[in-house]
Amino acid sequence: MKIARQIYSLFALALSLAAFAAPGFATTLPLNEPSGLAVDASGNLYVANRSGNEVLIYTPAYAQKGSISKNVNQPTGVAIDLYGNLWVANFGASTVTEYVHGVQNTSAAITDSVAEPSGLLIDGLDNLWVVNADVFVTIYSPTAAYAPPSKLVQKIGPSGGVQAIAVGAGAFLHADGDDSNLFLESASAILQGEPLNGAAFGFTATALAPDDKGNVYGVNPANRIVFKALPNSTAINIVTLPATATVVFGMAVDNARGRVYISDFDNGKIFVYSTAGKLIHTIHN
Repeated sequence: MKIARQIYSLFALALSLAAFAAPGFATTLPLNEPSGLAVDASGNLYVANRSGNEVLIYTPAYAQKGSISKNVNQPTGVAIDLYGNLWVANFGASTVTEYVHGVQNTSAAITDSVAEPSGLLIDGLDNLWVVNADVFVTIYSPTAAYAPPSKLVQKIGPSGGVQAIAVGAGAFLHADGDDSNLFLESASAILQGEPLNGAAFGFTATALAPDDKGNVYGVNPANRIVFKALPNSTAINIVTLPATATVVFGMAVDNARGRVYISDFDNGKIFVYSTAGKLIHTIHN
């Protein structure tokens, strides 16, 4: 009788795990205003599910594998630091919190100069960049080796506001608050506290995502075009999003797999394109 109960328990556990992994089951949480996106070193995708008040996690095979909801409040941005820790921008609480292996590290919660954060980014030195209320950017550096970003080192307030940011190859690219121009700055100069005096480009963006080759991908909201800004400050259009995808607040690049993830805020979808612009998959409810 005891062996039979053990066999039944194992069978029930297998069924529950299968149900969680299979799209369409009740245990799979729906995409509800997906915003910021991030990809870790293993290719897992993290989605700031704003109206769901959680961060959803998907495998490289696009299966939902879990979620994080503790102290998550209207998440709008996510980022993975150099040690694999997850950072979440909580728009509803004006905080940025760290999760180590899915467990919140309360000592690493950031509130200093955080105001309705809408986007996050980790640069190559493990500095954390936070977009606040589409008005200013704050930068936090690690206090010591292996420590989380916690020390405020710079506050940037471009005159036109800031909608999205990308940092890579020594450059800081940001879209202004009206989405009307992109500005190229020197990331090293900013971290040293020098004033902004970057060059402006005549194309718009609501989301930006750098790759590991110095390119930056972005979405032009006026015509839903996904573009790639090259290191020489030119841009090429690679694809046009579906007509229904009118609001995009999140992008992420999976360098190892050559993928670009784009969130469709209004329709609860994640589009997966190749870096050449071919639609590979759509994650949806």
